Order: sequence, then structure tokens, then C-alpha cells
Amino acid sequence: MKNIWLRWILPALLVSVFFFGCERKPGEKLYSKAMTEWSKGNLVRARTLLEKSIRSRAGSAENAEAYNRLGVLLWEMGNSKDAAGAFNESCRLNAGQYDVLCNLGVALSTQNDFAAAEHAFREASLIKADDPRPLAFVGVLYARNQKWDEAARNLNRALGRTPDDPRLQTALAIAELHTTGADTALKRLQAVTKKYPDYAPALFNIASIHRYWLKNQTDAKRGFELYLQKASGTNAFSVRARAELQAIAEGSGGEKIAFTPPRTPNRVSADKNFQKALTYHKKNDLANAIKCYITAIEADNSHEQAFYNLGLAYYGENRLELAGDAFAHAVQLNPAFTAARYNSALAEYRLGHNDRARRELEIVLGQQPGYQPAIDLMSRINK
Repeated sequence: MKNIWLRWILPALLVSVFFFGCERKPGEKLYSKAMTEWSKGNLVRARTLLEKSIRSRAGSAENAEAYNRLGVLLWEMGNSKDAAGAFNESCRLNAGQYDVLCNLGVALSTQNDFAAAEHAFREASLIKADDPRPLAFVGVLYARNQKWDEAARNLNRALGRTPDDPRLQTALAIAELHTTGADTALKRLQAVTKKYPDYAPALFNIASIHRYWLKNQTDAKRGFELYLQKASGTNAFSVRARAELQAIAEGSGGEKIAFTPPRTPNRVSADKNFQKALTYHKKNDLANAIKCYITAIEADNSHEQAFYNLGLAYYGENRLELAGDAFAHAVQLNPAFTAARYNSALAEYRLGHNDRARRELEIVLGQQPGYQPAIDLMSRINK
């Protein structure tokens, strides 16, 4: 479930960090023309002119700003890799630019270069000691990598700079869920909703904790209903909340995976058993693969890939209810796990649960409209 919570944090931070820039504009015609074309929405033309402007002033310190602008333009064009290169060049020409370091960290994080992104954000945090955003980003990067202790430490430091930020309080609650437990996370989220009653992300997460960690379906139902009252518009989260309410109403039913969650997760042990399972799986020895996947999960029950592969193994044995439960666990850990959600829908379809399958496919297609397997399966269901 980790990534769906992180998506509550990242969009707001991206908007506030990106599109910084120096106020001064180099007095240069090509640069000015590039800015004019950009303002008109002619991004390709603007890029061409901006790159010409940079080449015409090769070696000039003024190019530090131009490279920052180029990076933002490339980002807007969907080219995060080259955007990171432009921000990096801006930093090379003029070290210590807070705005450019933040931009660089954002671009690198989208490239999954977390070590370099962390370095950029830490450099930025040293320049502006009162701004929480760089440390918040570092916390989110650690959370993405399931390094929850480090995530909590950095998010706590960010909160030291802005204690009442509901986004950071929510992010820290997610980290605490994986370190100190559901009770601590729930208390923090409830404090957020007490101070910010309309803050929908905290409400969604409270409902999710009740549903999946505390197994309290009554409070989960109440939480998702309250979230839908407070949330504005239709998005992946509101779709998910409605799907959760429908699932609660229908009851879970079916055969469930039997495993004992660890008191203290051990990812090293989990990965070791996961690799053993893969070896058996590749040999089509599904019985032993299943045993090793479950052993991996019992070492670390946040191992979404182990749940996913367990689902594939059960599916290979035509044990569809167990396969569906395994895929559901993978989706619970990572709601953006498209393949897991699709396979969950496929298992439901084969079990004859077309309404459940359709709901999962609607979420898949909301996340990835062009995902052909989901399109094909939806077509079969609708026939």
C-alpha cells in the first residue's frame, strides 16, 4: 500500500519545488525569443532557440540560468532524463543554487537515481535551513525504497521546519506504520484530521489502516465513506475508495493465504527465500516455489513481488482463490502495481466474479488507459 500513500505527497511537493528560477533574465535576443515562444506554447521552437542561446554564450556563467530554464522546458516536454542533464550543467556552472538543486533532485527521482537525487536535496537543505521541502523529498525517496527508519528520520526533520504541515504529518504516519506500528500511525493521522477535518488523504489512509492492518471493516467502511464526502472530483483514489466499500459490502469470502507476519521484517532473509522460490518456479516446481514465497513473506510481509509471484504460482496450479488473494496483497502494498491488479481481475473473472473483475480493470485503465490486456479482458466481460 505504500505507493498510493506516497502519491498523496509527491504531487504537491513537485508543484511547489518545480518551476523555480532566478528573476534576472540574460539580455540576449535568442533567449528572449525562446521565452516568448515558450509562453505561446511552442515548446519545440522554444527549446531550439534556448539551445542556440546557450551555444552562442559557451562558457558564460549566464548559461547557468539558461540551463535551468532549459531543464524546466524539457521537463514540461516529458523528457526528464535530459532535464536532469540540463539542471546538472546549471549546477556545474554555478554551484549552490537552491532552486536548481531542487529541480535536479526532482528530475533524478523520476529516473529512479535515488542516490543522486538524495545528494541534490541534501545540498539544497543546507542552503535554506528553514525550508522543509528538500528533507521531505529525501524522506519520500527512502519510503519509495522501503527504508522506513530513514524515511521517518528525514520526515521528522522536515516537520521540525514546518510542524503543522498535514502532508508531512501524513507521510510520517506512513513511515511509522512500517516502523512503530498501526497504532502510532493511526494516532498521528487522527491528529491531522482533528486539526484539518477536510484533509482527504489522511482520511483515506485511516480507512486503509482499519481495513488492512487492524482488520476493522466497520471503521474502514466509515472511513472510506467520510473520505468520499470530503474528496473533490473523481480520481484514482475515489475510484479505489468506492471499490473498497463495495468489497466490504460483499464480504471477503474465499480461500485465504495462511502466513504469520513477522514481528521484525527481515528483507535480507526475505530476498534469499524469494530467490530460492524463483529457482523452483523456473523449473515449474510450483509446490516448492509456493513454500519459499510464503517463507519470504513471513520474513517481510511488505515484499510485494513475493506476493505477486505467489499469485502466479497459485494461478499455475489453478488455485484461483488463493491466487486472487496473493495478487490482492500485492495491490494492497502497491496500488500502482498494474500487473498485479490485472491478474487479480483475471482471477476474479475466472471465478465468475465479473463485477469485481470489472472494478479492478476500471482502476487499471484509469492508471494506464492503453493497457491492452485490461482492454481485452474488459471487452470479454462486457460481452
